[in-house]
Order: sequence, then structure tokens, then C-alpha cells
Amino acid sequence: MYSTPILVIIYNRPDFTEKLYAILSKIKPLKLYVVSDGARNKEEQIAVNKSREIFNLIDWNCDVSYNYSDVNLGLRERISGGISWAFEAEERLIIIEDDCLPSKDFFEFCDSLLNKYENDKSVMTINGCNLNPSQSSKIEYSYFFSNYSNSWGWATWKRAWNLYDSDLKGFKNKQSLKKTLSNLPFKFRALIYWNYKLNLVKKEKINSWAYRWMFTLWNNNGLAIVPKSNLIKNVGTDSRSSNTQGNLHYLNINTSSLNLRKINHPKKIQVNSKYDKWLENSIYSKSVKYRFIWVFKKVTFQI
Repeated sequence: MYSTPILVIIYNRPDFTEKLYAILSKIKPLKLYVVSDGARNKEEQIAVNKSREIFNLIDWNCDVSYNYSDVNLGLRERISGGISWAFEAEERLIIIEDDCLPSKDFFEFCDSLLNKYENDKSVMTINGCNLNPSQSSKIEYSYFFSNYSNSWGWATWKRAWNLYDSDLKGFKNKQSLKKTLSNLPFKFRALIYWNYKLNLVKKEKINSWAYRWMFTLWNNNGLAIVPKSNLIKNVGTDSRSSNTQGNLHYLNINTSSLNLRKINHPKKIQVNSKYDKWLENSIYSKSVKYRFIWVFKKVTFQI
């Protein structure tokens, strides 16, 4: 039995939901929160109902709370609202979406570090994903720190989520953003990219809660923990996915084990600048090399 509360976010992918349920049934969490958005149309309602039915039939001793919307709230409102709902009763949560398949080590990893950094305000979130595990495979510690959060299987505390800037009130203009992004690599390029991206988010042209959470970290000088090994496999690459469609190089990364019998903690809280540079270079503002690769794959995939 696993004691840390887990929040599961499901929707219209019963095939993915069933796989996640199978993983959770092995660790048998004692407390579970299940969040589901409402269907956008009658056809989708069938898939939404099937997904809900999977978690309506939990066959182990578990305190389950459901938050099922009758109407479609959209990605941002449904997920962030669901997290806030669960935090009305909890001080810590592990959060998993239906297309994120955790390894057996993920839960113990989160549990250990939720305890260790419970009162350390400089640490705001625990990522389950390492998007470039080959780069960090030789580091001596079990995990490291990054300026970038990742929402594909993660954990956090109520004290951190209470800072969530839902309306991006902290993002006033490009000049104020410059100070907020001062810890990111490639400052000039990052400022141009994130000013553009966050403006789209603020105008709700990008319906994202995750970018708002990332900004919340930056605006509060908060850091994310990243495991040395990748502990989450994101399989949501088909047409039903909102943000991860296409041939993206950081999707479907296999998980690998992490020695949790003796977690080797970093001696100090310090950002892994090499990892952050890779993220900004290859996923976000992108270097010339990765920009070319991104355009090539985007054109190829569309053809």
C-alpha cells in the first residue's frame, strides 16, 4: 500500500487510462483523486465514460474522491482547477495524466523527496521526467535541479501550489520578464521566446496551465528536481493529445531504474546548467541547429 495521495487526470483515452490504472493497481495507493473534464460532443462522451468507468471500479482498499465535470472546461481550467480542488484536503500530491506511464521507481522517488524538501521553499516541484537521460547518466547524484518544471508525472506541495499564478499577474511586460528569466540560459534568445510564448498564454491563445506553472517557479525563484534516470514515459502522441502530437524527439523516452535503496542526494542545491542549456536549446527557444531540425520534422510529419 502506498500512502502519498495521488491525483489522476483522465479524459477521452480509455486505452491509456487502462494502462495507468494497471500500474496504480500494483502499488495500491491508499488515497486517490480522479479528475475528468466533460466531453466536447456526443461522440466523445462515449470515450469519456469508458475512461471514468475504469477508475469507478477500484478493487483495493482506497479512499477515492472524484471530480467529474459535466461540461468541457478545457485543458487549463480543468487540470489546474482539479489540482487546487485536491489541495483543499492535502499538503502534498503526486499528479499523473492518463498518457504518462510511471516506472516502478517513480512513486518512491517522489515520496522520498517530498519528505526531504517539504519545508525548503527554494524547491517547488519534483519532475518524473528526465528528457535527456543520456546526458545525466554519469552524474554522481540520484537527481539534480533545474529551472524548468515538467508536467508529465510530477509532485508538489500545497505551499508551492498556493503560489500558482493562474492569470499571469506577475507577467507585466517584457522588461519585467527580463528580471524573472535572469536564471535561464541564453538570456537574449530566451527573453524573446518566452515573452512571445507567455503573451500567447496570457491572451489565452495557448490554453496551457503548465506554462503558467513554469512561470510561477521563475517568478518565485523556485527550482524543479529532475531524476538522474527518466521515470515517466509519455505515450500521448496521437491525434487525441493536445500538446504532444508529432515526431517529437523528447517523447516516448523509455524509463530506467534508479537505485533508491540509497538515494545519493546532491551536497547543495545548484542548477544543472548543462541540462538547462539543452532544454532551452532543443525544446524551447532552440539553437539554429535545433530550429532547423524542428522545422524539418514538422514539415516532414505534415507531409
